[in-house]
Amino acid sequence: MKHELKTLSIACATLCMMASCGITKSAEEKNGMYDKAEKDMNAMYINISDKQEEMIRRNNQFALNVFNKTTGHKSNVLSPASVSYLMAMLANGADGATRDEIMKTIGAEGCTTDELNSLYAFIMKRSKKADPATDVNIANYIAVNKLCDLKKSYKKCVKETYGGGIEALDFADPKSADVINKWCERQTAGMIPQVIDETTPGALAYVLNAIYFNGTWEKQFDESLTKEEQFFAYTRDVRTVKMMNRQAAFAYTKGENFAAVTMPYGNRSFAMTVLLPDEGCAVKEMMASLTAEKLAGMKSKMAEFTVDLKLPRFATETKQELKDIISTLGAPLMFNQAKADFSRFADGGIAISEMFQKAKIEVSEKGTKAAAVTTGIMKMSLNPSAPQRVAFHCNRPFVYLITDTYTGTILFMGQYMGD
Repeated sequence: MKHELKTLSIACATLCMMASCGITKSAEEKNGMYDKAEKDMNAMYINISDKQEEMIRRNNQFALNVFNKTTGHKSNVLSPASVSYLMAMLANGADGATRDEIMKTIGAEGCTTDELNSLYAFIMKRSKKADPATDVNIANYIAVNKLCDLKKSYKKCVKETYGGGIEALDFADPKSADVINKWCERQTAGMIPQVIDETTPGALAYVLNAIYFNGTWEKQFDESLTKEEQFFAYTRDVRTVKMMNRQAAFAYTKGENFAAVTMPYGNRSFAMTVLLPDEGCAVKEMMASLTAEKLAGMKSKMAEFTVDLKLPRFATETKQELKDIISTLGAPLMFNQAKADFSRFADGGIAISEMFQKAKIEVSEKGTKAAAVTTGIMKMSLNPSAPQRVAFHCNRPFVYLITDTYTGTILFMGQYMGD
């Protein structure tokens, strides 16, 4: 049972949106609140090693770190898990210090890529089957320039471990962007229909991860109780929002400068945890003092309360640039054209030129829909040691010159028309 509780904790922590969803072993489980979920998911358990459990804890810290780098004065949504999956695929294509930085940044320091892959593959597999009432899709995809080849071992890893599709495209063809965007649209059930406007002919590959979540509350809100109520914004101005209302038993705890409530979906395999700062305490102040360890401790202290819950019905959509954030958090080499080592991905001087995420969430009386696509664009350097590959097929009329290379004098010149 110890390992079973670990597994339930890990899956919830990794897959729920926002940094507030680090679900770990809790008093709720001890009190039987998750008994039904445990019975439903026995077939989905594996023995999580202490090293993998520590990897998840450190990855949750990475999630908090990324979230704290993206917060401002406006609503935003982020999928740390999507960023982690993209970086895990990049780690498999990297070597040396570049790989070490990536692994350390996402919390896999001291682990092999095989250990990382085993855990991530399990989470992907389990997420699809954990709750029949909740739809979770984690998908990976690489669009590669048709003029380039990926290493066979890397392609095998992406396909077999991450279930990733690999497709060769002509990045000079405007239709290639449509192919990539349509993949995003399919994998997110239409929530993220477009991530790029066009493909760059000089790009080596577009590496993408998509996560889609569609969960129905275990007990839905009554729409007739949703009323327009005041909402006191960060700037102290008063706004009117559609406020959902419900009185019911929820897991609740009081932290140092906040209160927390956990609302389960479906068979309780997934849940949303809301962290509400105390009056006078800003979100930034609350998050600054929150760590993955404190988050785990908070969950263990949760107990069942009758909660008079009010939650706005809302939708948020954002685009977040990640290059500077990931560099600051410990992995700058992957973006350095001169120093990045992606020799296990493909031959040549390769680096990540862009990394960004588009995300969207919709919270209503019925449940929650959320989707994110994280994109990394890989480019190859044009130095002589790693020349860019192009196709040059003389299958149509052409002109030729024979010159003196010192003086530039044209000695012969002609055209060939096929006759």
